[in-house]
Amino acid sequence: AAMYLNARMPEITSITVASAEDLNDFEEVTDEFTGEVLYVEDKRSPDFNGDRETMEYQGLDPDARGPFPPSVFGSGVKIIPT
Repeated sequence: AAMYLNARMPEITSITVASAEDLNDFEEVTDEFTGEVLYVEDKRSPDFNGDRETMEYQGLDPDARGPFPPSVFGSGVKIIPT
């Protein structure tokens, strides 16, 4: 996560989290008595148009897509701060 943020925002020099579990995309919910995994909860933010499951099924990464789709002129519209 630190390398991703630093690549996107080079002004970030250090990143700390309260616990390493904050970096996980999924959380296992277990039964407190048996320790058995009841279900796995997705902690990622929902996709803006709700097609995350379809894109993952097709082998695409919805988190890498971004809000600007690729165009015929290149990789897509970029907002470059001045």
